[in-house]
Amino acid sequence: MPEAVRNGSNHTPDITVSHLTMAFGGFVLMRDLNFTINHGDVFIIMGGSGSGKSTLLRHLIGLNEPAAGEIFYGAENFTKSDQVKRQEILRRTGVMFQSGALWSAMTLA
Repeated sequence: MPEAVRNGSNHTPDITVSHLTMAFGGFVLMRDLNFTINHGDVFIIMGGSGSGKSTLLRHLIGLNEPAAGEIFYGAENFTKSDQVKRQEILRRTGVMFQSGALWSAMTLA
């Protein structure tokens, strides 16, 4: 649950990532990521080639399922939401990938 909701604050962060672990099979790319993004924040995902920037974005929009942890949009648990609720949440977001980072998530159809 987002920190602000637990603490009774009036403002819930726009995005909360709690104990997110990203893995491909037995290979763990990142473990136990925790961060919040509040309305108006400038949030930067930075790192070298192959460090997991695009993979993190793919997890945040549901193209990859986390090995562990949760992602919240406002008070909504995106990770545990059904497909209909996820689509409703994602209608309020936008992501632009550089070059071919999104192509691996697309099927021929």
